[in-house]
Amino acid sequence: MMKKLFYFLPWCIFAVLLILGVREASTISKFSKISLRYQNAISGQAAYRAREYSAVNAAFWLIFWRESTATLSVGFGDVASDTILFSGDANLVWHAEYVAGYAPGAEDEAGIAVSQALANRLWGSTNIIGQAVEIDEQTRFVRGVFVGGANLALLSFPLEDVSQSWTGVELYGEQLHFGAAEAFAAASGLGRPEYILTGEVISLAWAFALLPLLVPAVYALFLVIKYMRMYHPRTLMPLFFAGLLLFAVLLPALLDALPDWVVPTRWSDFSFWSSLAEQTGDSLRVFLSAVPTMRDVELKVRLLRVVGIGFLGVCLGLVGVGFRHRPN
Repeated sequence: MMKKLFYFLPWCIFAVLLILGVREASTISKFSKISLRYQNAISGQAAYRAREYSAVNAAFWLIFWRESTATLSVGFGDVASDTILFSGDANLVWHAEYVAGYAPGAEDEAGIAVSQALANRLWGSTNIIGQAVEIDEQTRFVRGVFVGGANLALLSFPLEDVSQSWTGVELYGEQLHFGAAEAFAAASGLGRPEYILTGEVISLAWAFALLPLLVPAVYALFLVIKYMRMYHPRTLMPLFFAGLLLFAVLLPALLDALPDWVVPTRWSDFSFWSSLAEQTGDSLRVFLSAVPTMRDVELKVRLLRVVGIGFLGVCLGLVGVGFRHRPN
C-alpha cells in the first residue's frame, strides 16, 4: 500500500502543478502582446488623434492608461490607494479575477473597480456593487471587486474624453509585431516610445507551463519503443514511418499555432535562428529592465511563478519515473 502511495503521490502533485502552471500562463496570455511606454505623457488630444488614425489606417485597438495615487473617500473615512486610469478595455491593462461585478466598460465615465483589500478598508465588505465613492472631487460608483491584497482602484474614462494624459498604450489586434508597433507609433503622432514591450513573455510562460509534459511524454515513448522491440520488433519500423506521416499531416496546424514572429519562413537559414534568438533576448531584456509599473510587476511575478512551477513539475516527473524503476 505504501509503495503504491509513494508511486502515485508525485504524479498527483505533478498534475496539480501542471494545472496551476497552465492557469498562470493563460492569465499572462490575456494581457496585450504589444505595450508602448512613454516618459513624457501623451496628451488626450494626441491619444484621440491616434485612435482616429488607427480606425482608418490600421487594424489596432488602442488602450491608453497611466498609474497614479489618489485618496478615496466614503462616509466611513478616507484611504490612500494606488490607481490605474484607463481608456479602453480594462482587462488588457490589468487582468484580474472578479469576486463581484465586473470591470468598468470603455464608455463608463463614472465607474470604478476596487481590490478586495481596498473594499474591506473602505466598507468592511466586498458586497459593495453600486456604492458611491469620492475620488479626485468626482463621485464614482463601484462596478466590480477583484482579487488583490493591495489597495488598488481602476478608473475608466470614455474613448472621446481628452482631459487625461497617458504614459502607457496597449495595442491589440492581428499581425502585431515590434516593427508594426514602432511604425504605427510614428505615423499616428504618438511619437517614439522609450520602451516597446512585446509578447515574447507570453510564449515563454507557455513554454515553462508545458515543460513538465516532456517528462511523461518521453517516458511513454521509451516504454512504447521498449515494448515493441521485445514483442513486435517487425512492426516497429512501420509504426515509426506512420508516426512521421501523422506528424506531416498535423504540421500545418502546428505551424498555425506558432506565434507570428516564429513562423518558419527561413528555418534552413542559420542567420534566421541567430536573429530570432537575438530578438527574443532583446525583448526579454527590455521587459525586465523597463521602468517598473504595477502592471509589469504583476506580469513578472506571474512569470516567476510559471518558471518555478515548471521546474518543480519536471523534478516531480523525474521522481515519479525514478520510483517506477527503482530496485525492489
